[in-house]
Amino acid sequence: MKIKQKKESEKIDKKGKKKKNKELKEKIQDGKSGKIGKQKLIQDNKISSTSELPGRKTKHQDIFEFQPKQYLLIKPGGKWYEADYASEHTSEPQDESLVSQYKNLAKQLYEHETNLYTSKKNIQKGANSAWMKTVVTTGTLADRMAAMTLLIQDAPVHGLHFVEVLINQIKKKGSRRQSGMALNTMKELIISDLLPDNRKLQTFSQHPFKQLEELASGNKDARDRRLIMWYFEHLFKHHFAEFVQALEILTHDNVQATKTVALATAHEILCIKPEQEKALLIMLVNKLGDPQYKMATKASYLLETLLHKHPNMKTVVCCEVERLLYRPNISLKAQYYAVCFLNQMVLSHEKSDLAGKLITVYFSFFHAYVKKAEIDSKMLSALLSGVNRAFPYSKMDDGKIMEQMDTLFKVVHVVNFTTSVHALMLLFQVMDSKQAISNRYYVALYRKLLDPGLAQSSKQAMFLNLLYKSLKSDIVLRRIRAFLKRILQITCGQTPGFICGALYLISEILKQKPGVQVLLQEQWESDEEEHFRDVDDSDEDKCEEKMVNKSHEGKEYGDAGEEEEMVVKNKTAAIKPQSIVSGSWLHHKNQEGGKCLQTYDPLHRNPLSCGADHVGLWELKKLSEHFHPSVALFATTILQGNRIQYSGDPLQDFTLMRFLDRFVYRNPKQSKGKGNTDSIVMQPKQRLLLNDPHKLPVNSQKFIEREESQIPVDEIFFHRYYKKT
Repeated sequence: MKIKQKKESEKIDKKGKKKKNKELKEKIQDGKSGKIGKQKLIQDNKISSTSELPGRKTKHQDIFEFQPKQYLLIKPGGKWYEADYASEHTSEPQDESLVSQYKNLAKQLYEHETNLYTSKKNIQKGANSAWMKTVVTTGTLADRMAAMTLLIQDAPVHGLHFVEVLINQIKKKGSRRQSGMALNTMKELIISDLLPDNRKLQTFSQHPFKQLEELASGNKDARDRRLIMWYFEHLFKHHFAEFVQALEILTHDNVQATKTVALATAHEILCIKPEQEKALLIMLVNKLGDPQYKMATKASYLLETLLHKHPNMKTVVCCEVERLLYRPNISLKAQYYAVCFLNQMVLSHEKSDLAGKLITVYFSFFHAYVKKAEIDSKMLSALLSGVNRAFPYSKMDDGKIMEQMDTLFKVVHVVNFTTSVHALMLLFQVMDSKQAISNRYYVALYRKLLDPGLAQSSKQAMFLNLLYKSLKSDIVLRRIRAFLKRILQITCGQTPGFICGALYLISEILKQKPGVQVLLQEQWESDEEEHFRDVDDSDEDKCEEKMVNKSHEGKEYGDAGEEEEMVVKNKTAAIKPQSIVSGSWLHHKNQEGGKCLQTYDPLHRNPLSCGADHVGLWELKKLSEHFHPSVALFATTILQGNRIQYSGDPLQDFTLMRFLDRFVYRNPKQSKGKGNTDSIVMQPKQRLLLNDPHKLPVNSQKFIEREESQIPVDEIFFHRYYKKT
C-alpha cells in the first residue's frame, strides 16, 4: 500500500511540474511577443516622425511643450508697445492649426508669467508693497483708483486683470460716481500707457508664426517673450473693445452729465489713438440725433474739432453722416443737425469729389422737401447754405444744378427772407460761373429789396454783399441806376447801421461804375423853381397812341411780357416825375427802352423799364440831413463826389448797443469763438472797429484834450459832453 501511494504522489508531482513548465513557456512566449510588438510600435513611431520632420526628432517634440521658468521673461516697467518684438505683425494668412498650437502654448506661458509676478510681489517686503495690497482691496474709492493706476503703469503686461476690474466698475450701474471715476482713470491709462499712438492693436493670428523660430534665432526665451507679448496684445484688444461697448451704453444714460463725459472721452480717444476708430466715430455721429439739443450741438462741435485735428478724415466722417441722414427711423431734428454740421465743413479744391458728393446729398433732400411742400423751413435754408459753400469747390456736371434752377426761382418768391437770400446766392454763383446772369435773376433780386423781412433779418450783411457782387457784374447801367434808387428808398425805414452799410455799398458801386455818376449831377440846382418846356405836337401825338404789347409768356421773368395797354396823355411835361400806366413785364422788343419811358415808376417789377435813368438820386439829399451823424456824413460824402473811407463794419458799429457800450468804461469781454475748429474761417473777419478797447476811453483826459476836428462824428457828442463837465 505504501508503494502504491508513493507512485501516485510521484505521478501527481510530474503532472504539476509539467503544468508549471507549460505556464513558464507561455509567459516567455507572451513576453517575447510583447517585446516584438513594442519594438514594432516604436519602429512605426520612428518611421512616422522621421517621415514628417526628417533629422529633427527631439526638436519637434519640444516646440509646443510648456516648460515653466523660475524667472520673469517680461521685465516690469516701461511701455509694452515700445519693445522691438511687440510691433512684429503680418497681413499674410497663417496656418490655423499652427496658430492654435502656439496660442495654447502662449496662454500657458502668460498665465505662468502673471502668477509668477504675483507671487514675487507677495513675497516682496516693504511698506510700499504692503500699502498697495491693503489699498487695492480695502481703501477708499480714490485710493483704489490711484493704486490700480500705479500697478498698471508699473507692469501693464502683468496687471491686465486690473484693467478688467476697471471696465467692470464702468459697467456697474449702482454708483455713478464710481463709474465716472473708473472711466476717467481708464481714459488716462489708455491715452498715456496702454495704447500705441501710430498703429492699431493686432489679434494673435496676425503675427508671423512661420518665421517665429527665425525671428527668435533659436533662443527659446526670445520666442516665449514674443508669444507672451502677442497674447497680451490679443487679450487687451478684446478688453478695449469691451470698454468701447461700455462707453456706448453710457452715452445713452438718462443723466446729461454722464452722457457728456462719455462723449468727450470717446472724442478724446478718437483724436489721439487709432484703435476702434470706426466704433468711436459712429458713436459721435449717432449723438447728432440725441433728443436733447445740447447733446446734439456738443456732438457737432466735437466732430468739427476732430476734422480740425485730422483733415484727412473728412471723407470718412461725411460718409458716416450720410448713413445717418438716410436712416429710415431718423428724426427731422437729427437730419437738421447733420446737415448743419456738413455745411460747416471747410472744403478745398483738392477735395472736389467730396464737394460734389455733398451737393448731391443736399439736392436729394432739397428735392424731397420741395416735393413735400415743406419749403418754409430751417432745413431748406441749411441745405441751400451747404450748396453755396460746396459749389465753388466741386467739378460736377452743371446739368444737375441747372435742373433745379426753375425750382430755385420759385423758392425765392415763397420762402422767408433768409432762405431766399441763400437761394439767390446759389443762383448768382451758378450763373456767374457761366458768365451769363439772366434778367430773371435781377428781377427777383430787385423785388427782394422790398421784402419786409429785410429789416429784422440777421443776414443783412450777406444780402448787401450779394447786391454788391450782382451790381458789380452787371453791364447795363440803366439797371444799376434802378437798383441804387430802390436801395436808397428802402433805407427810409431801416436802422442807421443798415443805412450806413447801404451808403458804403453805393459809394463802392459808383467807384466801379463811373457811368452812374451822372445821376449825381442831374436836377441839383440851387433854386427851387420849376422849369417847364413845351411839348412838340409830334411827340404828343406819339404818346397819345395806344401801345399794345403782345402776350408772350416766357420761361424767364422779364424776358417775356404779357398783353398790356399803355395810354399816356401829356399836355405839359415837367421835370418832376409823373405817374404812367405801364406793364409789369418787359417785352423783348423794348429791352432798350421806349421813347415814352421818360418818367420813373418806383413800383415797376423790372428794373430795366422803370425809367430810373431819367431821375436823380434825390434821396441822398434827405439822408444828408439825417439825425445820425454818420449817416449824414456818408450821404454828404457821396453827394460831393468823394469815396467813403471806412474800414469797420457799419452794421455793427452804429447799433444802439454799441452806443450804450460807450457808457461802460471797461474793456468788453473778448469773444474767443471756436478757436480749435475750422469753422472760424466762415466767421466775419475781426476788424479794428471804432469802439474797440484799444481806443481811448471817452472820459479820459487825452480824449477830452483832442481837437473836435480829430474826433469821429459819432463820438463828438461824448467829446462835447465831457469837455463841458
